[in-house]
Amino acid sequence: MATLGYSFYPVHPGEVIKDEMEARNISQREFARQVNVSYTALNELLNGKRSLSPTTALMFEAALDIPADALMNMQTKYTMQTARQDRKILSWLARIPRVAAML
Repeated sequence: MATLGYSFYPVHPGEVIKDEMEARNISQREFARQVNVSYTALNELLNGKRSLSPTTALMFEAALDIPADALMNMQTKYTMQTARQDRKILSWLARIPRVAAML
């Protein structure tokens, strides 16, 4: 399967947000309080254990001025790359016959 220009290692948007918070010297607890999300949810997102939602992306855009669409594109790429590396999914995909005619 082609890589379609993706990097070898998928980058979760939480990593970018976490780096930005560290650069601005904002603690996770303080940031969670300011944007009105639970500390646990924020921590899970920043550590790649939770996906970014459009609503949360808009909240981060408002708070940090990081474009929400860029964060959502990063989440989509991360999700797709992770799925492409999942052996269970790859095994399932290998059993699907090609039905589209070549043009």
